[in-house]
Amino acid sequence: MENPIGNLDRRSLLKGVGIAGAATAVGATAATPSLAATKKVNTPGTGDVTYWNHFTAAQERQGFTAVTDGFAKASPKINLRVETILNDDWMTKYVAAVTAKSGPDALMMTAPRMGDMIKLGGVAEITTYAKQWPGLEPSTEAQKAFVIKGKYYGIPVFTFVDWLYYRKDLLDAKGIKSAPKTLEDFRQTAIAMSDPSKGIYGFGLRGGSGGGGYIPKMIHAFNGPIINWRTLNRTVDFGALRDAIAFWVNLSVKDKAVPPTVTGDGFAQIFQAFYSGKTAMVAHHTGSFVSVGQNWKYGTQVETAKMPDGPKAPTGVFSPLGNAVFKGAKNPDGAFEFASYWGSAPAQGKFLAATGYIPTATAAIDDPFVTANVQFKVAFGALQSGYYNDYTFPNYTTWASNTCLPEVQKSLNGSQTIDVTAKKIYDELGRICKINARNRTS
Repeated sequence: MENPIGNLDRRSLLKGVGIAGAATAVGATAATPSLAATKKVNTPGTGDVTYWNHFTAAQERQGFTAVTDGFAKASPKINLRVETILNDDWMTKYVAAVTAKSGPDALMMTAPRMGDMIKLGGVAEITTYAKQWPGLEPSTEAQKAFVIKGKYYGIPVFTFVDWLYYRKDLLDAKGIKSAPKTLEDFRQTAIAMSDPSKGIYGFGLRGGSGGGGYIPKMIHAFNGPIINWRTLNRTVDFGALRDAIAFWVNLSVKDKAVPPTVTGDGFAQIFQAFYSGKTAMVAHHTGSFVSVGQNWKYGTQVETAKMPDGPKAPTGVFSPLGNAVFKGAKNPDGAFEFASYWGSAPAQGKFLAATGYIPTATAAIDDPFVTANVQFKVAFGALQSGYYNDYTFPNYTTWASNTCLPEVQKSLNGSQTIDVTAKKIYDELGRICKINARNRTS
């Protein structure tokens, strides 16, 4: 996977956020007819619109409330009925809705999940709606991420950009004057910051709920691209995959640099430890920027850094999130009206200020929140220095959550060797790739 961003300024960079149209479902294209020729407009929405989301963090809920309040004023004839689903339960709930042919009107869709969600049959094509929406920006890479072979399936609302939060004051006290730049630097820093006898650890490793997504990033960092995007065949070397798993597991097993509760540590646990001073570093994305700043002071107590580089590639990714219309929605007009509202700069600006999530609407690029916080230079610099878009091939999230995470947990708790764990992860990826490659050519 080449880095298609290169050396861009902030405005050009944000226009390219979500670049992985390459990784998006196979066959994505930038070709779209000119909007100037479009004369029709979307029918104004009325009535009830049910919407599924998976926001649970306080800042996400705060930002989402700002968005929905703004939508209520912009579209007073629509009654938005919101249902929140835990991220871990999302696909189970979605599959049940598709099977029953009864779901929401609109729903969230991350780029990594898009391939599976479309394949399962619950996402409506919204090309006509999209092309009749005056706010459509078909040339942005964030929008291209939700286009397959010229057909639109979602409207982007923000982009995840990975980075590292670290306690600057604690590192300074240990004589560590800069954030780790490589994985080995990161490991040594985590070890140096750990004192297990006092319950203090260098890194809060997410080895519980939601932790599956970190493992493919480690594998990519040790190998480079794990699949061939043209053929969808597996390209990862087993030795590199094993080394990646060993690095991740041994931060706990050998280095004792992460809390012993690691296999039960999800989002809430890793941040609780970070906020209480029990860990010195935590890996997440810009969406937790505001929350971190409410617990520690930027510039003196805490800082942000790009994710460390592995032997072959960075460990950080970026990936857009958008809204889709459920196939068979009772109110598709209203569903798209909400999706397009959140796709606009004013709504994204509200959400940005509450969370720190990078917006996708180009008019939001110069939002004062971005320009006023120097920490965001880290995110833009990371994108310029080789971040890649997250993988999106069919069954990717299933592999990460249902194979990578539970197998790594077995090695973390000592019930399975690293070699066995690596072999199971490698074999399952190979099985998935064979299916995807066969489906691609059929």
